Amino acid sequence: MEISAPEELAVWKAAAAARHYSYQSHILGPGLSGQMFKTGERVVATSLVNALQAPSPFLAGSVNGRYLDSDFSPHTISASFVAIPLARPVPNVVLLTSGLDVLRHTGIETEGHVPLAVDGDFSQPFEILSAPGFELDARQILTPELIALALDVTGGCDIELVDEWMFVYSAAGKNSTEEALEGIEKITRHVQARVAGQSEFVQTDSNDVVVAEPAAPTVPRVTEREEREARAGAVATGRRALDSQMHYTQRLVLFSLGSFITGGLAWWFVSDLLPSL
Repeated sequence: MEISAPEELAVWKAAAAARHYSYQSHILGPGLSGQMFKTGERVVATSLVNALQAPSPFLAGSVNGRYLDSDFSPHTISASFVAIPLARPVPNVVLLTSGLDVLRHTGIETEGHVPLAVDGDFSQPFEILSAPGFELDARQILTPELIALALDVTGGCDIELVDEWMFVYSAAGKNSTEEALEGIEKITRHVQARVAGQSEFVQTDSNDVVVAEPAAPTVPRVTEREEREARAGAVATGRRALDSQMHYTQRLVLFSLGSFITGGLAWWFVSDLLPSL
């Protein structure tokens, strides 16, 4: 039995509320870095589940807008999406599922990207295109397990790695059930665990990919002259402190001596007056 769109929306909202995720009916121009959010006109995210405060954070909902494809033909595109923040910057990589054409119809630029082959038995054909020099990083993130999971959960999707995000785009209406939300959580946990457990990779001039080692802390070196000046300054400071202490002691001795003499004179004067009283 099919359920109506309002009923699907109610199920989607209830599944989000049960997990203490927030929900927004729509956001105009959400400003994410994914292709569907930064290149279209009148872009709107709808039925938005916000789980950015969850242990495995993500955003999920629907997005639609007007786009120009590579032939500059205009298209109005609606799709389901998942936006997953990652622990580090990642190279620009896209996975394009045959027949879906979400990212292709947005005019995504892949010129110069390198095709990657991935071994595995997948439910649908696709191609992966990576920024040159980052093929190893792409394979470290888009593993056969992650690809199979994403395809099974969505029934076919385009994936985009950009900046510190992974975007998963699928057919409109896919994000509407509790089962879909459970699948999104599985994808999120999987990719975030993969990225969090990896070192950051960098591109070299030879297009090899190497692990970026953390820079060794620099220890400031003190020259012989600076050391002599520091010692001289310390000696001068010590002398000033000693001179100050000696000056204070001298004043104390003089004050005590003056008090003693004054007291003696006073006693002599008083004792001289006593016989006459």
